[in-house]
Amino acid sequence: MKRQQKSAVKLAHVIRGQHAESEHWGHIVVANAHGDVLQSWGNPELVVHMRSAAKPFQSVPALQDNVAAHFHFSQKELALACASHNGEPEHMEIAASLLRKIGFSEEFLQCGVHRPLGVDLGVVDEEPPYSVLQNNCSGKHALMLAACVKNDWPIENYLDPAHPHQQRILGTLARMGCIESKNIGINIDGCSAPEFSLPLKNVATMYANLAAGVESPIDPFELMANHPFVVAGTKRFDTAVMSAGDGKLIAKIGAEGLECFAVRGSNPLGIVISISDGNSRATPPVALELLQRLQVLNAQQLESLQMYSTTEELNHRGMLVGRIECVL
Repeated sequence: MKRQQKSAVKLAHVIRGQHAESEHWGHIVVANAHGDVLQSWGNPELVVHMRSAAKPFQSVPALQDNVAAHFHFSQKELALACASHNGEPEHMEIAASLLRKIGFSEEFLQCGVHRPLGVDLGVVDEEPPYSVLQNNCSGKHALMLAACVKNDWPIENYLDPAHPHQQRILGTLARMGCIESKNIGINIDGCSAPEFSLPLKNVATMYANLAAGVESPIDPFELMANHPFVVAGTKRFDTAVMSAGDGKLIAKIGAEGLECFAVRGSNPLGIVISISDGNSRATPPVALELLQRLQVLNAQQLESLQMYSTTEELNHRGMLVGRIECVL
């Protein structure tokens, strides 16, 4: 209950029969690229952990160094650096190609091995052993290594927060989030890379600036928008909503109920949803309700995402027994 805090608002509930069985509370912030909070539910000052939602920004220094031209990376390979992917065969092939072009083998990746995200979705073989290439962060780590090689920086400690490349990443987050570096908490992520904690409003600002465009030879927004499968994968909400968005928005999951959006247009927006109990099952219905209210997606696009707007709850026999609904 301490994490939920008094300022959280009810965002979704789980219905079984005619009555609610459980509730999901949380916080939402919509901001522009100047750091102005345009709308909020809950506490925009709440400090959250970005986790994988930082990946688009962690790619920026390498993209600004034009590692793409130096190593002849494809757009798909660069998009994988922004991904929390399923570990499907195509994701593995792209990660392996990134490493080959750098001249490295998979042993150079320091992200570790985990059960691929695609296993629980039924799109990846559940039988171990698993490969480090299936780590959902493998693309991010490969691009970090590429930046180190191009700049002649050490690779043994490329994940050290004091490493020159990690310091550049921290500076990127500070600049795009309109926050001083000293006010960003530095922690350790599941993949052993530096992970960042900061107020929700600054995360939303960061995503608004991502939508506004990054000064770089290659735009991370376009990489993600043009390659939605690479960024997540089969049966993933992020892939579905970006595919429906037709280049107008990107979606990026974090962890523990964090979901972020960058919306491109004449007034770029950053949107962040944080579910207080950390359960990401509530984010798709809440996100689609919000994208509808903000007129980011039209009726046809929302219809194509209908399966996510009211998530069905099935029992062990596959019977429909409940649903998750947004109550925003």
